[in-house]
Amino acid sequence: MPRRILLLCLLIGSLLLADSASAAGPPEFFKRSPFTAELEVYSGGISGDSIGAAYQSATRGDYGVRFTFGFLKALNFNLDYMYSNQSRSFAAVSPETATLPHGSLVMRANNLNVFFGSGEFNLIQTEKAKFYISPGVGVARNGSRDLTLITPLGGASVPLVGGRAVTFNLGAGVKVYPRKRLGLRFDVRDHISQGGTGSLNPDLDLDISGNTLPNPQQYFGRIPVQNNLVFTVGLIFRLL
Repeated sequence: MPRRILLLCLLIGSLLLADSASAAGPPEFFKRSPFTAELEVYSGGISGDSIGAAYQSATRGDYGVRFTFGFLKALNFNLDYMYSNQSRSFAAVSPETATLPHGSLVMRANNLNVFFGSGEFNLIQTEKAKFYISPGVGVARNGSRDLTLITPLGGASVPLVGGRAVTFNLGAGVKVYPRKRLGLRFDVRDHISQGGTGSLNPDLDLDISGNTLPNPQQYFGRIPVQNNLVFTVGLIFRLL
């Protein structure tokens, strides 16, 4: 389990224990409240290659929609879809063969799609604002990928199947309600993707001028765990 997730679990556990010791009855987080529902659209930015070393990536925009519901006083649940036109690349070196010299292998991944759920623990609540921490889990998928081999003899490129990875996310932020049915959310969230094998198409070969490099997947190995730091501003519509 990533260290940040472990620290978050310890923090939440401490808050629950402290609340249980200070008041009779159930902890504050588990006190029932009327059912609430919110719909939110948001936009912001997603980190570049300064966060995580697995892929080289450029900072891009992100866009998403979030549905929030709750029936406990200090705990809500979120269901999210986030899209970013982020383009990432992962490089390896191809060996020299009898027919091909050393070259560069570059795997590119485009159009990041993330589906995730998260809890929303309201640490401080006022009539007009809520400050929260928010852990969650989801799945990230690339809309398209391709693989390119470049050698002194020339280059070749082939499309790949889309890549998927399980992600954990840890966020914090504030929701402000200037009107009864409208609100704003300011959120910062780190999406932590598990390492993977960088699976390519089965039986994939790359051909340059009649020369073949078979099974290029073996040169990538395991892709390290990576982070995507996301900043968003959202417009909230209270449904209930």
